Amino acid sequence: MSLSEELGRAVGALWGPVIRAGATLRHARFFHPEGVTYRAEVKAITERESLLPLASRLSGPALVRLSTALWRGQREWPDILGLAVRLRSEDTVTEQPSSGDQDLLFATVRSPWTLGLAPLSTDTHDWLENDYYAVSPFRVRGLGRAKLRVIASHADALGHSRVERLEAALRAGQARFTFEVLPRRGEAAGRWYPLAELRLLEQVTLNPATLRFWPYRNGRGVTPVGFVHALRLPTYRQSQEGRAVH
Repeated sequence: MSLSEELGRAVGALWGPVIRAGATLRHARFFHPEGVTYRAEVKAITERESLLPLASRLSGPALVRLSTALWRGQREWPDILGLAVRLRSEDTVTEQPSSGDQDLLFATVRSPWTLGLAPLSTDTHDWLENDYYAVSPFRVRGLGRAKLRVIASHADALGHSRVERLEAALRAGQARFTFEVLPRRGEAAGRWYPLAELRLLEQVTLNPATLRFWPYRNGRGVTPVGFVHALRLPTYRQSQEGRAVH
């Protein structure tokens, strides 16, 4: 473990009791307490041979949770939006992960340095009018260090709320996102490249108390590294332990 990751775990351990207390009081996740969940599918679209193994590993059935970081009750106030993806090894729609599953967590935050400004730059009225970043890098099998993001399709869908607009886009076949990767080294380094298309298929109802995304679930060979990811280890555990069934 690097020095930055050790520091991240230490900072996360300090914040852990606060996160746990907040989750207990909210009877939900401390951050991203409310969201909608969709069955989805991922299809490789990369044209670069060097990225095809990664794009192929991402492909298949998926669960997607779109959420708000701060507010509940479908309030469309200034906020950070989140997009959590579980790449599934089987088609079953369930809260429980299977062997080989991968969880990838994204939010409308470009970097840790822009966290304070992110609520001002996020369009909280439409999930498809934002792009989502993993914030910290990953160690990707066969590729080395890389960053990931998810680019929305920016569909022109009508509705009075972001959920209604998302459902309208889904019915029109426009509820789509694109996984992109930024390799840190090698012949593809320094640029974002499309990897795979993520398409929402239908909204599903799952128990939010038992649907638990875990940033270190790395069944597809994408492993979090760095300060921010290490900080999540103790805070996610404390949040999950503090959560009550709701």
